[in-house]
Amino acid sequence: MKSIKLFALAALAFLPLGMQAQKLHESASLESSHLWRGLEVGNGLILNNDVSISDNNNHFKIGLWGGMAVDGDYKEADVYMNYNNSGFNLAVWDLWNFSPGDQTFNGKPTGLANVGNGKYFTWDARKTTHLLDAAISYNFGATCNFPLTLTWSTLLVGRDRGAANEQNVYSTWVQAAYRLYDSKDWAIDASVAGAFALNPYDDDKYPEEHNNLYGKSAGVNDIRLGATYKLKVGKFNMPVTGQMMWNPEASKAYFRATITLLDL
Repeated sequence: MKSIKLFALAALAFLPLGMQAQKLHESASLESSHLWRGLEVGNGLILNNDVSISDNNNHFKIGLWGGMAVDGDYKEADVYMNYNNSGFNLAVWDLWNFSPGDQTFNGKPTGLANVGNGKYFTWDARKTTHLLDAAISYNFGATCNFPLTLTWSTLLVGRDRGAANEQNVYSTWVQAAYRLYDSKDWAIDASVAGAFALNPYDDDKYPEEHNNLYGKSAGVNDIRLGATYKLKVGKFNMPVTGQMMWNPEASKAYFRATITLLDL
């Protein structure tokens, strides 16, 4: 797990830059379930919080993200670095889900993913609970009047090893997102995404092994349609979103409602 260690060292190396910039950000939201790349990772009322520091131009950012269900069944603590400039975005996230007694993923046994031993400072590939995710995206709307965003994300190391736990499969997720409508009060967004493994298990040797972290087979796993009302309370923006997500690969569908509580 040298890659995760290098990520942590790089994050510390950039802290002086962030401290000199003296630009802090804080955001919080409340959602009815936590949906991530075709999966319902947590259900019930969930509070998310994000605190970060950036340079004055908001090009480079380093931050901490956390989510917790009110009943305590879902808990997550992430560290990330992000670079953004003229629509181009590069992000690296260390994801750590430490939900108590978590021996399942997406409501299924550990066959879908190696959940690790649950200890934060375990970096061994066969035991870690971490996932190191690298994503690159481009927002065409930043440079021209075309609100399309394309994203490619690959899990580099961590518990992306399947039940056999013998190799990294490099689960990859690609998405195209488009803003269908945008006005002073409303926004409507749609997206479609699919998942596959760059290094899948041999089907003959492991016929029951999942193709990637997100599903048993490669294919379209995340179709979304959502509407956002741009609620404003005093001087604070508190948008409310209702969103439907369909997962054709798993033959499932979810609905989520979200309100932004704070965005500074």
